Amino acid sequence: MIRWGMASVVALALALMSVVAGCTPDKALDFGPTGEITSPPEDQLSRDIMRDFAGRDFILADNDHEAHISLTDWKPGRRIIVPFWLGVNPLYPGFLRPTVGHLYVMSQSTLVRPLSNNEYLIRAGSKLFKSDTVFEAARTRYLDTGGMLPTVVRFAGTRVITVPKDAPATGTITEKVPVLHEVSMPMHTTADQDLSGYAKFIAITSATASP
Repeated sequence: MIRWGMASVVALALALMSVVAGCTPDKALDFGPTGEITSPPEDQLSRDIMRDFAGRDFILADNDHEAHISLTDWKPGRRIIVPFWLGVNPLYPGFLRPTVGHLYVMSQSTLVRPLSNNEYLIRAGSKLFKSDTVFEAARTRYLDTGGMLPTVVRFAGTRVITVPKDAPATGTITEKVPVLHEVSMPMHTTADQDLSGYAKFIAITSATASP
């Protein structure tokens, strides 16, 4: 059994504070080598989720640590548990590193600007760290910027991009970012939910959607 003295606890707390202070979104996690995959998931559950949730909205239960998702026509109590993108407040590099090819629920994300081919630069992650990310939409087209409703996504790998810096800064920035492929439609909402501050979107037909 390991016992911690008060001095050790204080030292650990100070170390964590220094790590948090020195971490920026681009340094919070290592997303792996540059490159993107196109092959289907290896496990049957992920393939089932990609088939069943494709182009459909879903219900997200109230749980801060893992995403409990279900479809609106499922029987009560039936659900699937998948991780949130980047987990909950990672504190140091390498913690809860996402795995290429795996499925996640992307929450607490903000759409920054559209890119080309129905792709968007977003900031996605936990409350503490939000990483610049390319979001490749397949079933939705976003009409403006703002918050994004939780969405089931697949981590496809990383890409090097050059994009404008945030105003009031000028010029561009080149960075390696994770790429998320849209699987589901955004989370199911009801008429009485306040969606002010969220980016507006429309569904696009399968004929015009990206594969």
